[in-house]
Amino acid sequence: MRFPFKMSSWFRRVFGTDGVNSTGPVDKAASSPHSSGVPFPLLGRSAGWWGNDATEQLRNYQSWVYAAVNAIAQEVARHRPLVYFNTGPAEHDQKQVTNEHPLIRLLDNPNPWMTPWELWYLTILYLELTGNCYWYAALQNNGYPGELWIIPTPWVRIHPDPKQFVKGYEVNAPGTGSEFFGPQEIIHLKYPNPLDVHYGLSPLQANALTIDANTELQKSRYASFSNGVRPGVVLQTDQVLSEVVARRLEESVKHRFGGRENWHRPLVLEQGLKATPWTLTPAEMDFLNSSRMSRDEIFALFRVPAPIAGIVENMGLGADIWHGARVMFCEGTIQPKLDLIGQALTRGLARRYNPQLEIAFADCSPRNQEQRRKDDELDAKLGLRTYNEIRRSRGLQPYNDPQFDKPRI
Repeated sequence: MRFPFKMSSWFRRVFGTDGVNSTGPVDKAASSPHSSGVPFPLLGRSAGWWGNDATEQLRNYQSWVYAAVNAIAQEVARHRPLVYFNTGPAEHDQKQVTNEHPLIRLLDNPNPWMTPWELWYLTILYLELTGNCYWYAALQNNGYPGELWIIPTPWVRIHPDPKQFVKGYEVNAPGTGSEFFGPQEIIHLKYPNPLDVHYGLSPLQANALTIDANTELQKSRYASFSNGVRPGVVLQTDQVLSEVVARRLEESVKHRFGGRENWHRPLVLEQGLKATPWTLTPAEMDFLNSSRMSRDEIFALFRVPAPIAGIVENMGLGADIWHGARVMFCEGTIQPKLDLIGQALTRGLARRYNPQLEIAFADCSPRNQEQRRKDDELDAKLGLRTYNEIRRSRGLQPYNDPQFDKPRI
């Protein structure tokens, strides 16, 4: 459905200007203390102040954010995209292209210094942290892309246009002057943003307060270990001990009970000495619980089950927990991202070669793949689908023998 002419003109006029509902890159001199010559963060910054600063968003790739985003990026990087001609709604209408197609070769070898795994890993990394990822498609003389490069998000500024939506992309790399690229040279992948039609919104931005709370908890825990005094056991007596006697008693206890070989030795006390273990206060226990809660909130905002990040509390059910976590992770987290990337690349890259050419990813769920194998076996036995149709649906090249294009009952 097209907008009426007046509505379309208004839409283009409002969203085709700079600074309207923009949550994209901002002036670094106003947002980042490092770019304005201030060596330390300014006092009085509110929590989540970095939500609109792409450089600061990337600096939050640490702690549990790293554990969650790294798990997502590694999973996406292991999936190979499928390229096919889509001539209809059925599976047999989807004809996979050969490995000699220029688009397949481009995705298999994006540029001389980057592997496909790195390409997909960095794509997800920028999407999860900044909500945007920019591919530079270096055009050849024939008009088709010859190389694909990922441009760091903080370098890019979008120039809107009232007629063609985007006029171009200004790239300002550190130490060099700004360079302007046309819409055909940049492929922009982004997560939907309800406040801006040009820049994406990342899970990290939407939960900046949670990230800051976790950072402060980590800093407080480090400070307590580096500066705090916490003896393992407390020795009490009514006698007044000199400094020399107290040091000698301390060294004697450390010598007799230090190390893993002596931890179980009994402690014999005399002359009124009493030993009590040093326990955590309720406030300290609540501090530890807050740290776990912060971790779980970060995993939830990225939709990463704890076992996927390497945390398995019940090892007796390790295999079942891992399989269930994999199903949740693949179906609820990875597959939607693969679908978004496939559709965006179909529009921005595949359609340059042919209007019917599409890029997609196979279903990554372990549960769905197992069920699909059973369905393929049943369809082959009943003659509902040919062997080559099944092979194409799995992303495999069909057999050259014509007999495999006929049902085998």
